Parts: sequence; structure tokens; C-alpha cells
Amino acid sequence: PALSLDDPDWEPIWAAAQAHDLTVVIHSFTMTVPYPPGAWDTWNNVFIQRAAGHAWNAQRNMAALIGAGVLDRYPELRLTSLECGHGWLAFWAARLDEQAEMSRHALPPLKQRPSDYIRGPQYFQSIQLHEGELSLRHAIEALGEDTLMFATDYPHSESWFPKSVDAILGWTSILETARRKLLWDNALRCYHRYAPRA
Repeated sequence: PALSLDDPDWEPIWAAAQAHDLTVVIHSFTMTVPYPPGAWDTWNNVFIQRAAGHAWNAQRNMAALIGAGVLDRYPELRLTSLECGHGWLAFWAARLDEQAEMSRHALPPLKQRPSDYIRGPQYFQSIQLHEGELSLRHAIEALGEDTLMFATDYPHSESWFPKSVDAILGWTSILETARRKLLWDNALRCYHRYAPRA
């Protein structure tokens, strides 16, 4: 639907997801209003869609959900954003903190800073391997070990499948505790309704 995620019409979805212990999975790229960069503004430029569209949509969705107080109204709701990378996440968390401080008059009273919502335990985000070890380490250092989850992005062109896990295991600057959370624990917390089956 052509509704921003802070629209009140979404409230029954958030309430039902929390009531039924379901994680809301948000794909970062849709072809609905509001269109991401590169969709129609540049005459269907695939390069701009892929480079900017995923991150732009994820940033917009995150700002809308946090800024509307959705995570405060539904404290057991879990959200995850997929296929949008992770390298921008620490920067965006800091920017949202700054903007929330400067825009308090336009927001409902938030119980914590935007970056604290992103750190968890309600928000999760998949990584993209092509962004690399350094990018991943910086995101973990800035936001902690509890937000990011492993993903292969198979069968898309940027997927490293079937060497995806080997890549993570070979990144020696990622601490073992962070690696375990990235490869296993965070996904179990995100989708914990299914954890007993894992």
C-alpha cells in the first residue's frame, strides 16, 4: 500500500504482530509510493535504484517507525529490515539522535534515543557481505553486537553463496562473541517464535 509506515492505518498490523509474537519483516525496496531514488525520478536507472534505493527506503522506514513512537507503543514488537546493507546504519542512528533532539516539537515523547531502539532488542537488520569486514566491524563497534544478522542474499548477484559463511568465519577482526550473534543468536532472538525448532 502507498502508506508511509508511520501512518495510523498500520496500527492494527503492529498490534496483531505483537499479539501473535510475529516479527515484521520489511523489505527495503518496493515499487509503491513513495518511490525510492532511481525508480521514476531518473527514468528507471537500475544503477541508482540498486545503489541508493535500498538504503534510502530502509532509512526512511526506520525514521518513520521510530519517529512515530511505534516501538514505544508496542514494546514487544520486533522489526527487521532486509536487503539494505549495514554500512550506513551507525551513521543513520547518530543522525536520527541529532534530528530527534532538534525536532522534539514534531515528535511524540520517545522513551529513548533513536539509536537505542536500533541497538535492540526490538530492531534487527541483515548484513550484506559485499560491504566487507571493516564496515561490519564499525557497525558492531558503534551499535553493539545485538542488531545485525547474517544473510546470504541468495540468489541475487551480490550474493557470495556458497562461500558466504566461510567469508564471515575468515573475518578475523570480528570477535567470536559478535560472530556467534551475527551467525546465529540474533536471528534466534529476531524470529524467536521458531527458536525451539532450530
